[in-house]
Amino acid sequence: MAISKEKKQQLVAGYVEVLQRTQGVIITEYRGMDMNQLTAVRARLRELDAQYTITKNTLFKLALHEVGMAGPDDLLAGPVAASFVFGDLTSTIKALLDLAEDDQSHLVVKGGIIGESVFDAKELEQLTRLPSLNELQAQIVGLIATPATSIVTLLQEPARGVVGAVHAASTQLLNVIAAYAAKAEQEAA
Repeated sequence: MAISKEKKQQLVAGYVEVLQRTQGVIITEYRGMDMNQLTAVRARLRELDAQYTITKNTLFKLALHEVGMAGPDDLLAGPVAASFVFGDLTSTIKALLDLAEDDQSHLVVKGGIIGESVFDAKELEQLTRLPSLNELQAQIVGLIATPATSIVTLLQEPARGVVGAVHAASTQLLNVIAAYAAKAEQEAA
């Protein structure tokens, strides 16, 4: 069934709107999947702040071009669906790869588009081995905190030395005063 020119423009505009908000797009082939399987994939991705949409390839390529993203012909051939990732890209890729490993799903991860870069399925799998954003942030905070802790310790050491010296001197002074006081009492008695 042919799509009217107006409907095509609406589809392209819809793709553009979604692409402008996305962290990346993971392209999958859904050949052989039934409606229940598609619904399960959509539900799983919704949990990860991603949207799974069956695309019209030619119109989707136009939208990719319009937002400045790569539109590789090999990824957008055949019955494909796009996973628009709004949340953590790595978690969504992992979820799709896990779903693709299930022989019953018929889902095939073809690749992904992140900005102007195109990744095949193996490269996407390598991306999942990188630490998550939260892990990277924790590592950076750790790297920053370690030298700061060392500096604070070094700065406190002289102060501890001064405090120790003052304490020792004051203790000795008190002992000397106590000795003079005791001597004065003995002489007065």
